[in-house]
Amino acid sequence: MGAQPLAPDRVRLPSAPWAKLNAAKGDIFRVQRDEDGQLWVREKLEASGYCAIRVTLAPGSPLGPLDVGTEAILERFSALGIPGTGMFGVTAIDVPPNADLRRVRHLLDTGKRYGWWGYDELCVTEAWRTVVAP
Repeated sequence: MGAQPLAPDRVRLPSAPWAKLNAAKGDIFRVQRDEDGQLWVREKLEASGYCAIRVTLAPGSPLGPLDVGTEAILERFSALGIPGTGMFGVTAIDVPPNADLRRVRHLLDTGKRYGWWGYDELCVTEAWRTVVAP
């Protein structure tokens, strides 16, 4: 995963990671470089307020095969102003703090209910936890 250097021991994530690492776009981490030059995360210093959600195309999804389905997922969230990246039926979306969280949750739940996708909350805020989809 790439990161934007801020200082020799600090980095910012440019987008959501694909794994459940309690990390989201814009989070700042303290890192340490090992003798091989590899950076290792030591601690999260600042949360950005973004949420990271992994959306996975459901088997037999009506959205289409992996390549088409991935684009269909990204298009649906893009319509709500939610960016993301994806490939092979898996996307990671970056939900900004100013997003309409109710609408995002509603879309996630609708897609799950209709068999379009499943989703995992990789890193969410307290605001996300308290929002109930319409």
